[in-house]
Amino acid sequence: MKKVTLILFILCSISETNAQDLYEDALTAASYAYSHSKKAHGANNVYHTQEYADKAVEAFLKVEALTEKCNCKKANETAYQARVDMESSLNEDTYERSRFFAKRAKELGSQILKELTSCRANNSSLPNTEVASIDQGNDLAEATAEVVNKQKELEEKRRQLEIEQQKLEQQIAEQNRQKAEFEAKRAAEFKEQSLLKLKAENALKNLEKALLELNLILDKESKLEAQIDYIRSEDDLKNESLNSTKTFYINKAKELTKKVMQQFNNYNVVEN
Repeated sequence: MKKVTLILFILCSISETNAQDLYEDALTAASYAYSHSKKAHGANNVYHTQEYADKAVEAFLKVEALTEKCNCKKANETAYQARVDMESSLNEDTYERSRFFAKRAKELGSQILKELTSCRANNSSLPNTEVASIDQGNDLAEATAEVVNKQKELEEKRRQLEIEQQKLEQQIAEQNRQKAEFEAKRAAEFKEQSLLKLKAENALKNLEKALLELNLILDKESKLEAQIDYIRSEDDLKNESLNSTKTFYINKAKELTKKVMQQFNNYNVVEN
């Protein structure tokens, strides 16, 4: 009889543990949903409001599934309504309307946590009289202590998740700041490149024209022709730095003068 009683106790304990795991998962998902909802409501523009609203919708969907499994009907219905509000927040075009629905979902998110805690307490099953006869007083004390410890662990886990999420958000914000800074610097550099291109090409045209005119003065039969390979498009500047752009035009000036100087060196001046 004692063996049967012990087996029944173990089976009840396993069932109790599985149920507690469901409640913990549901509370964790609800904590995520509430956290995302607060951030959506607290955001200062529609883009960030809807960014967190999207995360909250995903978390509320998980809460719906878990509350259905652990038979927490009120929490399930509240999670459904919160998800609907968050989806409305996603579909709004204005910051005010989007934030309005995010606020409603946030308030429901807080309510879900209370309903889940109440549901968990009400549905906690105690061993039957025969099993409890092993040591009912000790079992009740241990069960109470376990619930308290689990709640502490859950709260600690939630805090750690919030800390990790804050770190991740800070990293993303820093990356976005660095990206914006780089793009601003690149835009300024590209503007300077474009101005340099315009001035350098005009100067090279004038230089080439002057050298060709001088060449014709010195040798009317010269067939030296202009070269325009220094004329570039704006797209050519996009994949190079300002220094690279300067180097290109410096080299073109060297090539141009070298070509004409070679022509000058070939002249045979006959003295009278």
